Amino acid sequence: MISSQNLKIHKVENFTLKSGISLSLELPYLTLGELNANNDNVLVYPPRYAGTHLEQGYLIGEQLALNPKEYFIIIPNMFCNGVSTSPSNAQSPFNGPDFPLITIQDNVSFQYQLLKEVFHIEKIRLIVGWSMGGQQAYQWATQYPKMVENIVAMCAHAQTSGHTHVFLEGMYAALTSDLNWNNGKYEDQPNAGKTTMAMTWAGWALGQNWFREKLYLKDGYKTPQEVLDKLWRTIYYKRDANDLLAMIRTWQHHDISDNDVFKGNLEEALSSIEANVVLMPGINDLYFPPEENLQEVKYLKKGSVEIIPSNYGHYAGAGKCKEDLDLVNNQISKLLSN
Repeated sequence: MISSQNLKIHKVENFTLKSGISLSLELPYLTLGELNANNDNVLVYPPRYAGTHLEQGYLIGEQLALNPKEYFIIIPNMFCNGVSTSPSNAQSPFNGPDFPLITIQDNVSFQYQLLKEVFHIEKIRLIVGWSMGGQQAYQWATQYPKMVENIVAMCAHAQTSGHTHVFLEGMYAALTSDLNWNNGKYEDQPNAGKTTMAMTWAGWALGQNWFREKLYLKDGYKTPQEVLDKLWRTIYYKRDANDLLAMIRTWQHHDISDNDVFKGNLEEALSSIEANVVLMPGINDLYFPPEENLQEVKYLKKGSVEIIPSNYGHYAGAGKCKEDLDLVNNQISKLLSN
């Protein structure tokens, strides 16, 4: 069901970013299902950090809540992921390390243009996303409150916390420690730096419980070291280094209140959301812990927190085990049935 064969591209010349920089951007996107006569069966499902449309299939199916027989599902590729306009494929003078910061707000603004100009959509039934996909769902609900009816944000916050900023800065430093880095003007991919970043990231992504309960055995790994050697060591080799770093900066700058409307007032931004909001943190997520969501929900008009009691850390929202997937799917189904 999920492939690159049916990708379409929305292109805008001289799109102005939040920073004021203008450049041409291309957004490849995938659609599943058919738009109904009223244009009101729309689901938007953006991907995670370093993810593309190809990783989105786990929540889509005729027996699942994201049913393409019933809904028109739009999967927009986030900028800097190597499929959309990114440092690795941009034209001079914005290529490589000279690529400008693209925020979550910029991503959502561009997605809004796609939905309005190409499909003439006025209402979005649901926006659902995991990790940076959840950040985009939150941004949509804040930026276009009259358009979005429901969101499910899995393992995501309304604002990147100071702790997560520091964690990400560590990942940035790890990748750029490669001797071939050359300030981003490398001739060969700095894969040693990618390995350093990945090996460091591995301990954050799955968390203590996953290792304590030896859940890696279910995935065919005999020891924690095998998890590193066989899964994480080369996990980022297919991604361009400048793309990975650009997405880190996008993540670090995420803040739904950082605009001329809310001027940094997060409580006001949260209170402005009209959509039904279900926040689904993983109980053991090390960089999106439930505590922030429990604070955020206090200011939402129609919000709830449904903690995923998972041992998969941040991957609680990725459907890595049946129990997690069933819980997420049931919450989405419940929201769509209201």
